[in-house]
Amino acid sequence: MAARGDEAGAELILIHVLEWAGRHARLLLLSGLLVIPFLPIPHAAFVPLLPLLIALLIGLALSRLDLASIMSDLTDPRYLPALIVGMALFQIGAALLLTGLGERAGFSSGTLLVLAAFCAAPVLNSAGNIALMLGYEARLALYWMLASNMLAPLFVPLALSASGIDLSVEPARIALRVAVILLGGIAIGVALRRILGPNRIAAQGKALDGLGALVMMAFLFPLMDGVREKAMAQPGLALWLALLALALNLGANLLIRALAARPFGQAKARTLGLVFGNRNIALMLAALPPDPTFSLFVAMAQIPIYASPIILRALDRPEPG
Repeated sequence: MAARGDEAGAELILIHVLEWAGRHARLLLLSGLLVIPFLPIPHAAFVPLLPLLIALLIGLALSRLDLASIMSDLTDPRYLPALIVGMALFQIGAALLLTGLGERAGFSSGTLLVLAAFCAAPVLNSAGNIALMLGYEARLALYWMLASNMLAPLFVPLALSASGIDLSVEPARIALRVAVILLGGIAIGVALRRILGPNRIAAQGKALDGLGALVMMAFLFPLMDGVREKAMAQPGLALWLALLALALNLGANLLIRALAARPFGQAKARTLGLVFGNRNIALMLAALPPDPTFSLFVAMAQIPIYASPIILRALDRPEPG
């Protein structure tokens, strides 16, 4: 009996800790971004954990929604053609537009590569978690995240080719990697929902927000490998890439918000802005040739991603009456 009491007490403490993390998720993400790159630890040791962390983020978001109905909607012939057209515009159309504008502006080849890769990238895997933190339509964010990642093996090469970027990795390899991560995330989501049950998951939403924030913080450890040294060696380049990442993320977000508000309503427009601006740019490291400028951009791109919950919460604040 004492052992059971100890287990229950430990579980209660853990839930309280996670709920605290959920209530302060936005600040935790920002503080992790500011602290983790400077910790004196071997960040490279965490690189093999990247696929697992991505799958965990997918699973945590899926566990809070009815996966069967989501998959049914995704394959519904009434919506599927519109979704595919949307994805083509979201990746291929955006890649053509931005790289074309970049060429006219006289951007360097390294910056054009960044523009093409950003547009070609599918939706960020943690978009559903961020949507849940902000009270957005998490179901819509998951639709786009799942669909864009499932279609990544087709749309990523097409978007890069349309931009004139040559792939050094076969599309089949990209397809296999994305499929394994997605299936892992779906398995985690289904397992969590069955173990905890829908009612308990709904009651412990803040604790799951906190767990999602902690996993997102852990995601920074492998991505920040060597970033401090690169930024110190080329501070001007690091600053330019950070500003470019902010412009792409927040600029795309605000543009889509403005365009989508009238036809879809403000709630859906906010969610669409979130998914359009937050891309799974880390996935592109597997699709592109090794490039120190691009790898530094991937690290800098985490700044607007991890700051977006605070930035978007400020933007969402209603105007004083």
